[in-house]
Amino acid sequence: MTRKIKIITVIGAATIACMSLFAGGPSGLSIMQKNDALREPETTVSESVMVILKGKSQEKKEFRMVMKKYGDKTRSRSTFTSPTRIEFLNWSQPGKDALQWIKLSGGTVRKIASSEKGGAFVGSHFYYEDIGVRDISDYNYKYLGEKEEAGENCYLVEGVKKTGTKVYEKSIIYVRKSDYYIIRIDLYEKKGHTKIFWAQKIEKISGIITARKVVMERTDGKGKSLIYLKKIQYNTNVSNSLLTREGLD
Repeated sequence: MTRKIKIITVIGAATIACMSLFAGGPSGLSIMQKNDALREPETTVSESVMVILKGKSQEKKEFRMVMKKYGDKTRSRSTFTSPTRIEFLNWSQPGKDALQWIKLSGGTVRKIASSEKGGAFVGSHFYYEDIGVRDISDYNYKYLGEKEEAGENCYLVEGVKKTGTKVYEKSIIYVRKSDYYIIRIDLYEKKGHTKIFWAQKIEKISGIITARKVVMERTDGKGKSLIYLKKIQYNTNVSNSLLTREGLD
């Protein structure tokens, strides 16, 4: 089983999934294993719009994304086409930090260092770390109970990082009871609760539960970023050459 925290979003596989029952109810880990077991595509090709809101300013960025699984590894490439052209390549694999490269509009390609994973992805409120795939074994889970979110009955699970260089110290995860899909994550860094992630406008596309809108909002009032899905195809042909480091040159 591919053990990663699973949310199928407009960015790709990206971030958060044998139910073991105990006398007091489900465990946090068993809930996340259910999320992990959700059906996912072997490949994804999509077109999206990112809207970045900071104070009174608003910036829109259009991008295409391709994603492909290689066993338990995942590679994705995001190509921003407007207003500037930026390429972003991400390689994720369980138990290791994601390998990431960015190609700027001037043609320069550089690798994103582990120390930069808390940096703003293309100027948005998403971090570079938010673009990778997280392995569920990197976290300890605790079942916190049940709570309603956006009219949905959810399991509430706390995930605390075990070790490593991850930006987030812990997450409070809202897992929809009806299908174990994650619709909200409260994200905590060393300085406290800093961001909230929402998955919205959720529907099934080719049998894959998909969020047509995702939101990342700062809790300090310093804005939010939204991504709207325009088009998406699952399990279509994706060339391996698009997902190589050499393919950025």
